[in-house]
Amino acid sequence: MQKRRGKIRKTIRNTILTLSCITFLVVTGIFAVEIYQEQKSSANMRKVQAMAAVTVGESGTVKKAISDDPNDPKNNLAALKIEYLYKKNKDLTGWLRINNSDIDYPIMYREGDNDYYLQHDFFGNDDRNGLLVLDKRCSFDLSDNHLLIHGHNMKSGALFGTLKYYKEDEYLRKHQAVELDTPTEQRFYEIIAVVDTTANGEKDGFNYADYININDKQTFDTYIAYLKAKSLHKIAATASYGDQLLTLSTCDYTMKNGRLLVVAKRVG
Repeated sequence: MQKRRGKIRKTIRNTILTLSCITFLVVTGIFAVEIYQEQKSSANMRKVQAMAAVTVGESGTVKKAISDDPNDPKNNLAALKIEYLYKKNKDLTGWLRINNSDIDYPIMYREGDNDYYLQHDFFGNDDRNGLLVLDKRCSFDLSDNHLLIHGHNMKSGALFGTLKYYKEDEYLRKHQAVELDTPTEQRFYEIIAVVDTTANGEKDGFNYADYININDKQTFDTYIAYLKAKSLHKIAATASYGDQLLTLSTCDYTMKNGRLLVVAKRVG
């Protein structure tokens, strides 16, 4: 009987050891795949950023495109960048940049579809990082008075993975300006609010996505009042009806279905 018990204990130990080894190999494999995917995603993004840099750098093609007319949009290097990249992918609508941060990415748009470019890169490859996406309820030409841009909150810091730092006062002070390049101009925005909320208003019954197309002063004022009341920081800058708003939205894992919003108004 004692010998039999010894065999059972040995079998249990061996089984546990085998399962532990299998678990270790599976976890290691998953981790390795994630690292590979992250490296591939970063490499593809660097290609797009390099293409943009060439466009506004020493490209002979760009030089030939610049006319003698100072009012010609082609003299705007930011516009040239968009024009060049648009030829590579016609879903490109603009380029978002926050100086002295990792945010320096193309903005993509597909009519009626917010999901495709959250799962694909600029070249159409599967990519869990995705890209920045202009909300499907906005206009491709960025003419709306409220632009909503989505991006993943990546642990690596890619895409909107650094927006969480806007919860810190010092980071906000050093990164108050947002730049948006379009096919015709370079726009500048000033941050007016940083808000923790939820995707569909579950937290407080206020769904920020309902305020993309703001066609009247009362609705605009209601939205601004909400932002200022809920902002994590007391920011002197605000917005009035007639201003164009830009909202950067990403997941916030501090709450169920959470969203972090960084809202800015156009200046200049």
